[in-house]
Amino acid sequence: MHTESTLRITAEFRDLARIRRFVHDAATALRCDPSAVEDLILAVDEAATNIIVHGYQCQPGPIEIEVRQIGDSVMVRLRDQAPLFDPTLVPPPNIELPLEQRPFGGMGIHMIRQVVDELFYCATPDGANELTLLKACRM
Repeated sequence: MHTESTLRITAEFRDLARIRRFVHDAATALRCDPSAVEDLILAVDEAATNIIVHGYQCQPGPIEIEVRQIGDSVMVRLRDQAPLFDPTLVPPPNIELPLEQRPFGGMGIHMIRQVVDELFYCATPDGANELTLLKACRM
């Protein structure tokens, strides 16, 4: 069985469906349970959208998405060449505040944290962003 899949594309809004399909197919091929696959799709879609909107400022730029099995978990790694940004440093939003009092933004990273088991960031030696998501799967 193939245990690693990689997608290299230009990060644009029109490619989000392709990214979601890639994550679905790769995680399903690893026999990840359907609810975990859906969580991964949601997290990767949000991370890729953040790369497009905030990283590349809605301009085309490269993104690489790797999916592989690590023990009983599926790892998804996203790499991009946008300006360095560590989403793990974004503080959790105050969800106790009424909606009209909350600042705009920050909910996407919060949602990613809620649906994956672990979230790691590093800047690669060549200056790329690398975001790693881990999700336990019954395989």
